Amino acid sequence: MTKRLLILLALLSITLGQSGFDILNTPTDSRDAALGLSLNPTVKPTRILTHPDHTATLSVWNWVVDVQGAYLGIGIKNAYLNFQAITSGELEYRNEIPSEEPLSTFQYTIFNTGGSYAHELGSLILGLGGELVYERTLNAAATGLSLNLAMAYRLNDIFILSGGLRHFGTTGKLVEESSTLPTELWFASDADFNNFSILAELNNGPIPAAFGVSYSLLDNFEILGGLQLESADPEMKFHPSAGFSAAWTTFRMGYAIYQMDHNLGPRHFISLYWSY
Repeated sequence: MTKRLLILLALLSITLGQSGFDILNTPTDSRDAALGLSLNPTVKPTRILTHPDHTATLSVWNWVVDVQGAYLGIGIKNAYLNFQAITSGELEYRNEIPSEEPLSTFQYTIFNTGGSYAHELGSLILGLGGELVYERTLNAAATGLSLNLAMAYRLNDIFILSGGLRHFGTTGKLVEESSTLPTELWFASDADFNNFSILAELNNGPIPAAFGVSYSLLDNFEILGGLQLESADPEMKFHPSAGFSAAWTTFRMGYAIYQMDHNLGPRHFISLYWSY
């Protein structure tokens, strides 16, 4: 019981004690998770045109205490639509006084749905994305509107520079906690060398730097890895991630382990991509 209580308290500190709407910084599929980077076209809308890929994505993931997530994304030319949900199994609410029965039980649920659009102006690409987010905690609920702006510039056939502002907008307030969006400024670079790619991102959020690499074998099998640097006291933390994907005809399936060293254990992602 003590171990279960400690896990619950840690989970609640993550879901309820941070800035709120943390679903916005959760990886959406196995590729995002394996690289430790957000490549979601809604969050980084310029990727619709800098890395064109007409794909429908279905992704599911699982974490500690029966916390699960699901994601659906569809790309249509220079537009992208997505839906995401995070939910937990039945959790027990307890205080520091030991007891046989919990004070109450509850489920934690967050939904978000949105889309993005990108437009090319010569060598410059501009993008706008937006998401509606619904969050329900133990005793309250809130709704928010998250907006994402991005700009990208292709230096040559290998290097792409991009940057923007993500997760800014407005939210409602919970009864006992104020809920805010995890607004961040970010700058990223992509280097594509045929079957080998290097990605990097800098931002002003809790994970100020992240690096990812991918290597494709005969275009059918891809190996991915990433490293996140988290600002934490008393010293900086490093979070490794890894994964792979395999292609068959117009389908690709991917698997990833996200933040393998997390105190509550890693998250496991399985994704299916259909190119049309």
